[in-house]
Amino acid sequence: MNWKRLSTESKAEIDEYLENRFETSDLNFTNFYLWSFSENIEYTIKEDVLYIRGYYQEDEYYFAPISKDNNEEKIIEAFRWIKNSNGKIVFIPEEYNELLKNEFELKEERDSFDYIYLREDLAYLKGRKFSSKKNKVNKFIKTYNYTYEKISDVNIEDVREFQNKWSEGRKDDEIILSETLGIEQLLNNYEKLDLRGVVLKVDNKVVAYAIGEKLTENMAVVHIEKGDFEYIGSYQMINMLLAREEFSDVEFINREDDFGSLGLREAKLSYQPIKFLKKYSI
Repeated sequence: MNWKRLSTESKAEIDEYLENRFETSDLNFTNFYLWSFSENIEYTIKEDVLYIRGYYQEDEYYFAPISKDNNEEKIIEAFRWIKNSNGKIVFIPEEYNELLKNEFELKEERDSFDYIYLREDLAYLKGRKFSSKKNKVNKFIKTYNYTYEKISDVNIEDVREFQNKWSEGRKDDEIILSETLGIEQLLNNYEKLDLRGVVLKVDNKVVAYAIGEKLTENMAVVHIEKGDFEYIGSYQMINMLLAREEFSDVEFINREDDFGSLGLREAKLSYQPIKFLKKYSI
């Protein structure tokens, strides 16, 4: 197969297979692009099937292959080809489970489950179950002289500077280092990637930002969310602002998985997800 490195010029070609089809956070161009700089993600198309592979710590892995016309026979044959090549397949969405389970041994991967929320819950934090979040938001509003803006070419350099400082003290975390490489390129190509984002400032200094995009007609995804813990409530504010200001056209928001991090899992559970999107590996 003729494998090609991912670039922004690949987006139109890949979106023909993915756009408005999957609710999982992994199967979209921005996610591939974000991690392509640390994991050398490549793609190829054969007989109207999209194959995508990467390398994590030198180990090759594949995403679930995608048929352009959702041809089940082609999908099964693509999985067979990868398996016969001794390839590991990851982030397989739930909708493939029924199709594949009679022939392949699928392993449920809890660390990769996506957290799904009602957009209204995140945007307005109504009810007793969100009282601690709302208290932090109210404290932030009362304590700080803040403003928020849509991310644009006017403030994107401020976001870049904040991200560099945020990652500076976390250089021993390999995942954060890898993510930071990708974030730099997302910011370089922000408009091309059709992203939506907000930046939160206190006294004109960035204290948090978040970036996402629309996945399907009724589902958005949050790719990046960073805040300064010194500003109490900054994470709760940026989460609320992104949902409220940027995603009024969807009912649900996917806040991705937790990487198996207990701290991240606790934080994501505290926002009361309405469901999980299961994923599998072969």
